[in-house]
Amino acid sequence: MRHLAFTKPTDFLRERDFSQKIEATFDFIRVHATPLGRVLATLVLPLALVTGIGVGLLQGQMLSTFGDMTRQARLGLPRDILPPIFTSPSLWITMLGGLLLFVILHLVVYGYVVLRASKTDSDAPVTPAEVWALVKSRFLGMVGSFIGLGVLFIVGMMAVGLLIGLFSVALAAVAGAWVGIVAVLAIYLFMIYAMVALSLYFVVWLREERGFFGSIRRCFQLVWGKWWSTFGLIMVMFLMLWLIMVLVLVVLSTAGLPFTDLMSGRSTDLSPLVRVLFIVYSAIQTLISLVFYPLIMIAISFQYFNLVERRDGEGTRLLVDSIGQTAPTAAPQALRPDDEGEY
Repeated sequence: MRHLAFTKPTDFLRERDFSQKIEATFDFIRVHATPLGRVLATLVLPLALVTGIGVGLLQGQMLSTFGDMTRQARLGLPRDILPPIFTSPSLWITMLGGLLLFVILHLVVYGYVVLRASKTDSDAPVTPAEVWALVKSRFLGMVGSFIGLGVLFIVGMMAVGLLIGLFSVALAAVAGAWVGIVAVLAIYLFMIYAMVALSLYFVVWLREERGFFGSIRRCFQLVWGKWWSTFGLIMVMFLMLWLIMVLVLVVLSTAGLPFTDLMSGRSTDLSPLVRVLFIVYSAIQTLISLVFYPLIMIAISFQYFNLVERRDGEGTRLLVDSIGQTAPTAAPQALRPDDEGEY
């Protein structure tokens, strides 16, 4: 079977079944591992390392704080009302670094896919400079979108809680408790439906530039009638990569077993060497997670292109428009007996 090079729009914009979307995800990584890895190493790796170091420092501080609390409880000493870790600047700096890492990672991965899918010249590579220009131009919008989705999620949870209370009181009194239970389940099912639909949000927002609410509406339009395939793709990719990542982290966690004594409170003094090892351990965990997460994002991208093609037929129109155009001239090549050619 001939694999696609994913160097022109029609390689992305085509209908694919479930297995073809998974195959396309790994084929894309196989072809673009080097250029995409170069972009990630240039734009994401420094921030990921800084965030990993911050997480390591924060975890070390948390272990020391918990150890102190355990020792105070054992000796009957008074405890602090609010542990120092919650007022530490490292906590807020690490949270800010995690937010920036989330935003940059999504912009880089989705940006690379969108730029590659929009190039009509198959020989033109996607350079880190192009991706960086896209990151700079869409950074504030991505931060706003992330905050907006977070606020929308919080408001949705509050609305669900309110509706649960109203349904529990009203329906239970009128039609019995089981009606209220069915209504609550329906609300939760709608939330799950919305979360799966909004998994396409970032690639829709980045490629189609529809704005916040326009992108949300577009996500629901695309997923309509194809919710189960979207949900299944996300779950299969997540479980597949989660199992691989767990195996890797289990091996890595074996090296971190000496740090578990800190949780018991028997040791509260961290030597400089232990602090350094703990930072390295946490940084490696962060980097391992970042290796697998882009695969899910790329799979979501191919589901998006599949749904766009099914709904709008963009790839078909591009193929029709290319009829009659001059075919690209192929450069003479030496005979390769193992090359079957294109048939």
